[in-house]
Amino acid sequence: MHRRWITLAILFAARAATGFQFQSVGSVADQLMRDLGLSYAQIGALLGAYLLPGIVVAFPAGLLGARLREQSLGLFGLVLMVISGLALANADSFAAALAARTVGGVGATLVVLAATKLTTDWFEGREIALAMSILQMSWPFGAMLALPIQAAIAQGFGWPAEMVCGSLCAFVALVAFALLPGPNAHGDPQPAAGAELGRPILVPVIVAGIVWGLMNLACVLFFSHAPALMALRGFSPTAAASLTSLSIWLTILAIPAGGFLVHRLGRPIAAIAVCAPLAAAALSSFVLDLDPTLACLIFGVAVGPLSGAILSLPAAILRPQDRSAGFGVFYTCFYFLMAVGPAFAGRLQDALASPSAALVVAAFSLVAIVPLSLGFAILSKPGRHAARRSAPGGEGDATVEAVVRT
Repeated sequence: MHRRWITLAILFAARAATGFQFQSVGSVADQLMRDLGLSYAQIGALLGAYLLPGIVVAFPAGLLGARLREQSLGLFGLVLMVISGLALANADSFAAALAARTVGGVGATLVVLAATKLTTDWFEGREIALAMSILQMSWPFGAMLALPIQAAIAQGFGWPAEMVCGSLCAFVALVAFALLPGPNAHGDPQPAAGAELGRPILVPVIVAGIVWGLMNLACVLFFSHAPALMALRGFSPTAAASLTSLSIWLTILAIPAGGFLVHRLGRPIAAIAVCAPLAAAALSSFVLDLDPTLACLIFGVAVGPLSGAILSLPAAILRPQDRSAGFGVFYTCFYFLMAVGPAFAGRLQDALASPSAALVVAAFSLVAIVPLSLGFAILSKPGRHAARRSAPGGEGDATVEAVVRT
């Protein structure tokens, strides 16, 4: 097996560990509320605290990664994740749990950025589209594994043991990460020169980051709150977790399949305009208890193609020398929404005394990305980015036009 595929497998495992650890709070939310006296809003804050550090860390870490080995950043991030899980297992208050989750969030941000950059370095000019699709599958894969495993551990040994399990997964990924092969044939990355994010580029990148954040927020709210709602409606905890896990499995399968179709058709905006409302309709059906099983299946399939379609948007308007700063802005928007979104949904649940409120927020988030994506297409019309015409490889307006076609 070529070294780049071994590297991708290790990066997949490391990024999956972040999804596994993120889900650790959602899997035992009821036990945390009982033992630590937490409210829905505080549970939402713990979910958001894992992503909040990305607002501050993503951009400087992206710039720092251009000057240091990404492997070092990834190793440090995994160490922080191990510490976070152990600290959370011993937390006896909301403040202690919040601090532990924040430390884990910093680590997860470093791991995600390092994995994305290393994948690009190893697969540039090769199977980059396939590699990125596989990497994007890793986070939901980790979350999918977490649902049944963490539920079983929590029921048998208590929620502290479930938190230790998250640390163990991060430690295994840490050992594998330390054994990553050396730099690829392209050599060590060098700092990008001439990066300049003018307003014509910055604004659509921000819009794309908001779209990416809203899509992921909808998924996180569904995966975190759907099991509890199903349990209230008579599902057993195991059945509720298994059905949600099945939905994540379908998402995992739909990500590369949908990405392949979007690439072949060359119409990412059209894919967003079709898949996002379909996923929102599935969530609405789930909330109304029309057919929760079918709704879970449709949601899992519909959100899959959105990943590749949305991630193709900023790449179309960023020159190579702009990408480090541009994706730093992109991920800052993403992390901001992922941090404040769960807390807002939790507060809405408390205010309305409705366990389905978070899923309503998820449905509205999916609906909102359609006009935002159309706005991106308008802002990115050929001719608005003269700088792209000077991009290496003769891309420029032709690349933008290929992406914004509807």
